[in-house]
Amino acid sequence: MRRNKINKVVFSENASDLSAVFNMKTTNLVLTLICVISLTCTHAKTGYFWHITDFHYDPLYTSQGDTRRHCRRADERGSSGHHRALGRFGDYSCDSSLELIESAARYMRTRHSENVEFVLWTGDIIAARYTGNEDDKIQAIRNMTDLLSRTFSSHFVFPVLGHLDPAPSESLTNLWMHWLPLEALQTFKYGGYYTIEQKQSKLRIVALNTNLFSIRDSNSVQARKQWEWLDAVLEKATTNKEMVYIVGHAAPGSDSRHPYDMSADANAKYLRTVRRHAKIIAGQFFGHLHADTFRVIYDNDRPVSWTFMAPSVSPHRDPSDSSNPGLRLYKFDTNTGKVLDYTQYFFDLAAANRNLAEWTAEYNLTQYYGLHEVSAISLHNLADKLQIGTPHETNIFHKYLRAYRVRHESSESCDGACAHQHFCAITCLEHVAYRQCVEAAASALAAAGDSAPLTLPFFNTLLILIACIFVMG
Repeated sequence: MRRNKINKVVFSENASDLSAVFNMKTTNLVLTLICVISLTCTHAKTGYFWHITDFHYDPLYTSQGDTRRHCRRADERGSSGHHRALGRFGDYSCDSSLELIESAARYMRTRHSENVEFVLWTGDIIAARYTGNEDDKIQAIRNMTDLLSRTFSSHFVFPVLGHLDPAPSESLTNLWMHWLPLEALQTFKYGGYYTIEQKQSKLRIVALNTNLFSIRDSNSVQARKQWEWLDAVLEKATTNKEMVYIVGHAAPGSDSRHPYDMSADANAKYLRTVRRHAKIIAGQFFGHLHADTFRVIYDNDRPVSWTFMAPSVSPHRDPSDSSNPGLRLYKFDTNTGKVLDYTQYFFDLAAANRNLAEWTAEYNLTQYYGLHEVSAISLHNLADKLQIGTPHETNIFHKYLRAYRVRHESSESCDGACAHQHFCAITCLEHVAYRQCVEAAASALAAAGDSAPLTLPFFNTLLILIACIFVMG
């Protein structure tokens, strides 16, 4: 009886202990799950970054200007009095007005401001025909820097130099020292290139001075130093298991608007570098073309990397094409750097000058093209659909062309040769491969009679692809 009583008491105490232990373990399990969920959420955090490019800011733009004088005021001797009225936001014939750039800044401030991680600013800050001296150019860049500093007061802006911008200098370094760390400023001051290490996310930004890849400068001492530096940075990133964004002004390859911005040797060397480090390169971002397009880089016949070229803020006109101003907001995984999507915004310049000024979402990448993800393979598949062999492919190409022009309604048609020049530019980045691709397309169209625009037999398209792959190999 006593034993039973004692046993009962002991059991009761054990039950209480077990209950306490159970409650403690349950609490610990819940806390552990919360921590795991929290870490998972942190690991997969989604962020945004802006890509803005080619402001082509012209302090002398005026709505009373003359298009024959780049929308600047004509003096009495230079004006015949016969010029059309210009809009306050700008004109397709000229570089950007201050009012256009300020409207872009105001709009960016309203979009995802709490989740924007940084801003990529990819060069050609000042106007193409800017006539000021070096001090005037620095002042123009200072004006744009101050504008972006006010717009993104709590964010870092990572600028690179375009071919219209001044060479690296102490003045430029001082302008941007509030955005760049000391190590970055040291290489920027003398070479115009730098890297940003984001330790918390294992994402590294590599900002290139693509002016050093040009025909004029590709054999310079500074160009050689940039190559050595780039190899060292990418090797270090590989060792540290970092992912990399490569950022620059002019992309590799060619385009009908800007053929061969890089020297042949620099272009080939850049592509070899990307192929060698493709596993750690999460994205490549360029401007310069004043157009919305992309490139796919292959290792033999396998797509291994991609580049996106964002359209310019500046309006653009040449004898064959025009574009509206554009801004781009990327969505990405902040830990891995994987680009998840982007939204392209545009400004209908003609409508704006009719007092209908409004920046508007033009399209969302994955929805617009029906992509499941942003990758070299998905963009390769998209490029395949631009070959315009079927009505469906023709429709996709027209969507691409509309985006390429940033919704500017052009009177210029894009026939079969034009369409295949786009395809060649996207898929054949080696200079020789691009020329052979364009020539193969021209020959195929001539053989087919090119009686109907945007048509090409399948075997001729296959011939183009073989030419690209043969040269790359």
